[in-house]
Amino acid sequence: MMKERYGFQVFEGRRLATGTPRPPRQLTPMPAQRIPTSRPQADNIASNDHLSVSLVTMEERLSTLLEDRERIGRDLHDSVLQSLYAIGLSLETSRKVGPPLPPDAAQGHIHAIEQLNRLIHEVRGTIHRLKDGTIQRFDLAEELANLQHTYEHVGGITITLDLQPTAMDLLTLEEEQDILHIVREALSNCIRHAQATHASVSLSTRGTRLRLTVLDDGVGFAASSHQRRGYGLANMEARARKLGGTLRIHSKPGGGTRLTAELLL
Repeated sequence: MMKERYGFQVFEGRRLATGTPRPPRQLTPMPAQRIPTSRPQADNIASNDHLSVSLVTMEERLSTLLEDRERIGRDLHDSVLQSLYAIGLSLETSRKVGPPLPPDAAQGHIHAIEQLNRLIHEVRGTIHRLKDGTIQRFDLAEELANLQHTYEHVGGITITLDLQPTAMDLLTLEEEQDILHIVREALSNCIRHAQATHASVSLSTRGTRLRLTVLDDGVGFAASSHQRRGYGLANMEARARKLGGTLRIHSKPGGGTRLTAELLL
């Protein structure tokens, strides 16, 4: 009696026992099936896509910022700094070739040159910080004190500061810088136009607002809605509006001038 021989063939991964070999069955390719994605996995994919877009946007903004910093640095060097150098050279030349000045005038001349050199140094420092990206500490009270010292020596004016600590603590860096620019322009007007001998700068809170007041005892002027406003005043108004506030000026001939800026806290 013959023994049946059994062999094994592999079909689609299965092993079959056969007595007589059979030709292998043709396999039909299975259509590709999409593997279901769970909800957490889908959220992760969406989150990654959002992160990629955010990174690209951040890189574009950073590139624009770096380009702006380089442009500002070039403008400061090629325009502002060179102009300051020219002014300093003119002052030095006039002192050397001009007639001797009275002691008080000579001292004021020397002090003006010293202040100009200090400004040149500050501008050069700003250019350097723009280039390497470093940040300088800014203190409004200290900057206003420096401004007070400078204008008192250059303009022969007495300036008092009344800075409420609570108000100072509420300010952001941007607000501090804008307030400094407003005060600088106002005090400059006190000296150049108002011929004031005394001015006061106060900063305090009034409910939900912060109030900046610059008052002088100068010649004043007749305020008129039809009067053309200079660049300095327009610049102060723009800074106040940027901070969400308003700028008011009250003056009359012989009665001094009061500038009030109220900013939202």
